[in-house]
Amino acid sequence: MIMKKNRIQLIVAFTLLIASYQTYSQAAFPTVTINLSYPQYQRLRLDGGYAYIEGAGLRGIILYREGENSFRAYERACPHHPEENCAVVQVDGSSLYMIDRCCKSTFNFSDGQPTGGPAQRPLLQYRIEITGTTLKISDEIIN
Repeated sequence: MIMKKNRIQLIVAFTLLIASYQTYSQAAFPTVTINLSYPQYQRLRLDGGYAYIEGAGLRGIILYREGENSFRAYERACPHHPEENCAVVQVDGSSLYMIDRCCKSTFNFSDGQPTGGPAQRPLLQYRIEITGTTLKISDEIIN
């Protein structure tokens, strides 16, 4: 009887853990359309350029240009403690990596993987469709 009770408690704890991860993973928002010819997206015309997109994701999105037709859209909520108000990822002043100054976690641009600090999970990455100079960012998570 005690073993059965422990098993049930373990299943409940595991289910709650998975549910908390999935809560973080879901950031529904309407598709965001970006016209790269607009002046506010001038940085995105060069490889390594980035822009902050507000009103999408949990805390906004970092849109990063890898190459001419290659962009990445990262969630700005740090995966270490996404519920904390200060857990907002930004591009470091060097433009070489992304950082959450709250927990000091750092992330690379190539895939959003943590490179330092306590974060163990990568930044969420959203799907991007490219048509000419127009990008469409959807709430579909691709990692």
